[in-house]
Amino acid sequence: MTAVRSGLALTWKIILVVELLGRSNGIGYQLHVFFQLFDVASIMAYTLAFVVMIQLLELVLLKPLDRKSLTWRR
Repeated sequence: MTAVRSGLALTWKIILVVELLGRSNGIGYQLHVFFQLFDVASIMAYTLAFVVMIQLLELVLLKPLDRKSLTWRR
C-alpha cells in the first residue's frame, strides 16, 4: 500500500506539470493562469479543492483497501 500511495502522489504531480506546460484545460492550467494574474485567492481555492479530492480518494478507496488487505494479520 505504501507503493500505491507513493505512485499515486507521483502520478498527480506529473499530471499537474503536464497540464501546466502543455494543456489548455485542467487544474494545472488553471493554476498557471491564476499565477500569471497574481490571483492568490483563486490559486489557494484550486489548491485546496485538489487536496480535498486527493484526501477523499485516500479515505474512500485506499484506506478500506488497506484494511481489507491486512485482515490476515489480526
